[in-house]
Amino acid sequence: MENFLYLNSPLEQFEVLSFISLNAPVLGYVSISLTNLGLYTLIVLFLVIGLHLIANNEKKLVPSL
Repeated sequence: MENFLYLNSPLEQFEVLSFISLNAPVLGYVSISLTNLGLYTLIVLFLVIGLHLIANNEKKLVPSL
């Protein structure tokens, strides 16, 4: 069995990778892509909105059981 040594740069954790890309000839040349940062932002946004909808107590001022 061969031992492989992979030397990864510590800066790889900060790379912006494109997951989904759309290139369209609309209004010139438009390139729209979903990157890892955009995906993380969407996940956090859905979590925050979901927690807000669960915990808003149906817009009552006084909490109830």
